[in-house]
Amino acid sequence: MDNIQVAPVVGVRFSKVGKIYHFDSRHLENIKVGDVVVVETSRGWQLGEVVQLVKDPNLVFDGTMKPVDRLATPRDLMIRQQWELRELDVIELTRKRVAELHLKNIKIVATEYSFDGSRLAIIYSCEGEEKVDLKSLRQDTQRQFAPAQVELRQIGPRDVAKIIGGLGACGMEKRCCTRFLNEFSSISIRMAKDQGISLTPTEITGMCGRLRCCAA
Repeated sequence: MDNIQVAPVVGVRFSKVGKIYHFDSRHLENIKVGDVVVVETSRGWQLGEVVQLVKDPNLVFDGTMKPVDRLATPRDLMIRQQWELRELDVIELTRKRVAELHLKNIKIVATEYSFDGSRLAIIYSCEGEEKVDLKSLRQDTQRQFAPAQVELRQIGPRDVAKIIGGLGACGMEKRCCTRFLNEFSSISIRMAKDQGISLTPTEITGMCGRLRCCAA
């Protein structure tokens, strides 16, 4: 216990309405909300925005929390923009390959390079219940986008709606999942009943085809 120290911690978000991850920032001075930082994650080096300063003295740092590497420089931001442009090309090329392989139930939603370009996530959804063999697609994309390590990452319909955005089923200009929800809770019919919401499918179903998050 003698080695345990109280340390300042920051909450970092990697997408506009993404989950918040905490990092040790005790070695950085004057870090503030809105700063863009470079951190190492399980998916490689990433740029993230500081959205939270955790100064609770009861929060104990035990050595397992990864540190913020540094504040992002203008050059870092420019590099991130370059990877974002390449991500658009990856989406187009991958969709083309999906069509050539006749993978009709696979929808390429987004792609994401790590900050150093060593990893590439191709994010997709599967619209059917039948399992699809993606071995050929995995091999082709790995070959095409080498030397980056390619990962095919499947997401559910709620995550697809969050990424794509658009009008909410209730008429709101933006869906709740793209405005403020950073995690999806389990929704049940009982929740809708408890609120007295109409159980008509069109009334309780969101644009993603699942029960509306606001029923929670």
